[in-house]
Amino acid sequence: MSENDINMHKELLELLEKRYKEGEIDENSFNELKKRYKKKLEDAQTNFEELKRAPQIKVAGSQTLTPDSLSVSGSAKIPGGKMMRDIRIAGAGKIDGDIECKSIKCAGAIKSTGSITAHGIVKASGSFKCEDFLHTDEDAIFSGSARVGGEIISQGHLKASGSFKCEDNVQAINGVTLSGASTIEGNLVSQKSIDITGRATISGDVVGENVYFKSKRFAFEIRFFRRRELSTVEGNIFAQNEVEIEDIYVERDVKGKVVKLGPNTKIHGTVYYVEDLLITDTDDVKLENEPVKITEEALKL
Repeated sequence: MSENDINMHKELLELLEKRYKEGEIDENSFNELKKRYKKKLEDAQTNFEELKRAPQIKVAGSQTLTPDSLSVSGSAKIPGGKMMRDIRIAGAGKIDGDIECKSIKCAGAIKSTGSITAHGIVKASGSFKCEDFLHTDEDAIFSGSARVGGEIISQGHLKASGSFKCEDNVQAINGVTLSGASTIEGNLVSQKSIDITGRATISGDVVGENVYFKSKRFAFEIRFFRRRELSTVEGNIFAQNEVEIEDIYVERDVKGKVVKLGPNTKIHGTVYYVEDLLITDTDDVKLENEPVKITEEALKL
């Protein structure tokens, strides 16, 4: 909203008053229209004051800024700080410093030189870079490439397709789905299922309700026993229910209620299971130690 919008609504109210005095409209219509126009004038004045207090955003392209949202088509440079708006960028966006916002949605490329705290969803298709931590109260969804320099804490679901890297711990309350090439330089933890396809390198532990590491194997690869690059977990894999893994090297232990070991699996630690241990091909699964059956009580962390 601009001063022109405010002036326009003032002129409409003056014209309405004139028409009423000249008898062109009845009293009921006058009162109803006057109430409506006054509300629009008040909204315009409020929005104008909000815009004057808004951060100095540099935009090349088009921009729409309201008390609730910032929408940019083109490129934008956004200062850090508290911006309790939904940020939507189609193009390229740079955030200088730490930012707190409602949500971020970007199609193109976005880079933050600090941390991001979002009270809604974070969704990016293209390139996403955050130099420090990422905290979000809802889902974090990435397609393309994503890199986060600090920890990731999502109260929703974390989903990444393509290239994904976090240089610290990852915690996503409602589950994790990773496909493509993934690197996590810390622990990966969820209260729901962790489902990883493609190749992953994880420096710490993997903990979830269910844990799945599966490769995208084609029929001819299975038929001719073609080897694939192994995913690597340098810590433990722990699941409250089911572990199902293949094409993987695990440095420490694997523990679950039911454990399924697929082709090209190597475990340096020990496999612990409660109900069942299933091995698809004993010649293609390498265990450093004999598996151990445990009680459900011993399964608990």
